[in-house]
Amino acid sequence: MNKKSSFAALVGVLLVSAILTGCAAKDEPTVSASPTASMTPAEAKAAYKAIAKTSCETAQNFGVVEQAGDTKVVMTPKAKGYKDFNAAYFTKPDKYEIIWELTGLVACADWYEFSMADEAGKPAPIEVTFGAKDGTFATSQNFDGTVYKALITVASGRIATSQTLATGDLTTLKYGNQTAEDQNILVTAVDSYLATID
Repeated sequence: MNKKSSFAALVGVLLVSAILTGCAAKDEPTVSASPTASMTPAEAKAAYKAIAKTSCETAQNFGVVEQAGDTKVVMTPKAKGYKDFNAAYFTKPDKYEIIWELTGLVACADWYEFSMADEAGKPAPIEVTFGAKDGTFATSQNFDGTVYKALITVASGRIATSQTLATGDLTTLKYGNQTAEDQNILVTAVDSYLATID
């Protein structure tokens, strides 16, 4: 990838970021602060949409670290970005990669779907149910004929964990307070990438 295409990809990330923070749908069901068993599917979807939005906005404003097995995903606030980048991942033992789109983060992937649907004036292609017994949201999405299902736990109004039902893979999310080790993932990924295009 040359510098021109690198710049174009970066502009794409910034545009997605602007869209995500600016979209809002009209005439949605009222969101319950405390989801209950009596919520309709539409109410559960609206409640989860609000959670997805808060999760992504918090991640963008304060950063997020997502851990799934041997892979750690780091997104820093823009103010703490490194050489115009602010998201990357590390997989043990030594794989570092830049994340180019917010859909690469659990904290933002579902909000991206909701906001893009709002932009198009269509319902988001996400089905949501709420489990009152364990307080989790179950999501289901169809991508190119394959259905992806996840079980989401929520803490402080944000996505706390996401478990892919097909594989059992669990991602835990921690917002803000990134460590020097977390920042080093971004720095190493960016330096490694830039070394390939210089």
